[in-house]
Amino acid sequence: MNHFDHFFKESLLKRKQQGILRNLTPIDAISAVRMKYQDQEYLNFSSNDYLGLSFNPQLKQQSQEYVEQYGVGCSASRLITGHTSYHTKIEADLAKFLGTEAALIFASGWQANVAVISCLLENLPKPVWVITDKLNHASLHYGCKAGQTKQIRFRHNDMQHLQERLDTIKNEPGSKLIITETIFSMDGDQADLKAMRQLSDEYKAFLFLDDAHATGVLGEQGQGLAPNYADLTMGTFSKAWGSFGAYIAGSKALCDWLVNYCSGFIHTTALPPAVSGSIAAALKLIPTLETERSYLKEQCLNVKQQLTSWGIDVGGTVSQIIPIIVGSAENALQITQSLRNEKLWVMPIRPPTVPANSSRLRLTISAAHQPNDIEYLLDKLHMMIKQRPYLWKSI
Repeated sequence: MNHFDHFFKESLLKRKQQGILRNLTPIDAISAVRMKYQDQEYLNFSSNDYLGLSFNPQLKQQSQEYVEQYGVGCSASRLITGHTSYHTKIEADLAKFLGTEAALIFASGWQANVAVISCLLENLPKPVWVITDKLNHASLHYGCKAGQTKQIRFRHNDMQHLQERLDTIKNEPGSKLIITETIFSMDGDQADLKAMRQLSDEYKAFLFLDDAHATGVLGEQGQGLAPNYADLTMGTFSKAWGSFGAYIAGSKALCDWLVNYCSGFIHTTALPPAVSGSIAAALKLIPTLETERSYLKEQCLNVKQQLTSWGIDVGGTVSQIIPIIVGSAENALQITQSLRNEKLWVMPIRPPTVPANSSRLRLTISAAHQPNDIEYLLDKLHMMIKQRPYLWKSI
């Protein structure tokens, strides 16, 4: 018991009454798309393991080999004794794969976004103007907050509004940054990267692209969408790569500068050998997975077309993230429970993660889902829509 527990309990009760209380749910993975919860097996449609690599034998083997050779931890930050020969090789190979001059490994996508954005905002020539998509991931917004810079937000994916925002600061001194996701994590839609690059050049702005949900899945050989457009790309190893961690890619000058100025890089212990081994294995494997990417694209299109034909609101998704937008948090919770009764695991996403009245089921498809898995999901969804149409916002 502490002096603030009364406050904590009142805040939790308020969230419970609003239907947005979060709880940790202990699950045990069986495979890339199957899991156990309370001794029951479920088909998982909520994972970000888009290529099914988390159980890949090559990743597991190289992870184990790295542990045997290098131990279980790096024991220090990269600038002390945590930097190894395999970190150097992975970063060099990653930059080559992405077509950039250099790359740096970070501990996680959240850490990379917050650390790098705040570093840029604190150190670039003042004043710093940061223009962001309204629906950016929370880590991008928090990076701006940590950098103590007020965001100039533009309407989601509205390039005309972005240009209007840029016009207001066109003749202002200082530094200009545009920050967005490429594939949006809650909506599955895509930013207009060509238009953003053109606007960045026109207004002499630095373009920061969070490519977390595209890398491995989209682009040539799974490079993602950002490398052809970004001044700085942030990607993650924790989604399509099947492992953990993140990277920043861009010019050599940028990466060298971050090594010297970015507190979140300087003061963080290096990723452990087991994780680095799996990243190294995935980096070799991902360029070869064209068949898996084509299959994933086909299955996503199938699911999207079926849901749309039944009147379900899936927003503007063009990716493996398919939001089933149902409006109220209560509706999302009820549908989630109904799916769980059918041994389907699809998690609800509620405010404040998404805007008010846009609660949804965040459905994600993996290349590891078999056609019969997809068919089972669609059959159960269709049955539920017919049984309780009032739970589905757009019907």
